[in-house]
Amino acid sequence: MKGLKKMLRRVLWVTAPAALLAGLASCSGGVDPANTARAPEVATAEDQPAASSDSSLTAAASGQDLTVLFSRVWRMTQAPSEPAPGSIYVFLPNGTFLQTSCVETYALSGWTVDKDAPNVLKVSENGQVALTAEILELTNTTLRLRQTLVRSGDTQEVTLSAMEDEFICPDLPR
Repeated sequence: MKGLKKMLRRVLWVTAPAALLAGLASCSGGVDPANTARAPEVATAEDQPAASSDSSLTAAASGQDLTVLFSRVWRMTQAPSEPAPGSIYVFLPNGTFLQTSCVETYALSGWTVDKDAPNVLKVSENGQVALTAEILELTNTTLRLRQTLVRSGDTQEVTLSAMEDEFICPDLPR
């Protein structure tokens, strides 16, 4: 059984991230459509404020283009406390957010773009905004967020890297 489980995990992670995203996007079970966030509304270039002079903010973080955000699987590489092994975020263009790790159960929730601050994402759970994530940097390889929990107001800065290679969660001791 352990060999089968390991083989299934390997098959899952060998496929391209695009296949993972496509599979998640097509899933109909597990997420209540009434609680799923609407597709993010990204304003056109003429609706956007002038680009920031801060060179760490890319066009995407300025709200001009979020395509790179939902075309990657993002692996957490830096957080104030040690992130769970293999922590990943996946933002789908339909407003679905997947968060999981090698040791945690996955969570599907919704995300939207704050219309008043296009570099701020709102992540919802059970139809309520649970956290906001200000995009500090968004490139093809790096996603840096300032996350604020709505209920407590706790804020932390996290850095994620685009997953380019195959990744398989290691077998962990039980």
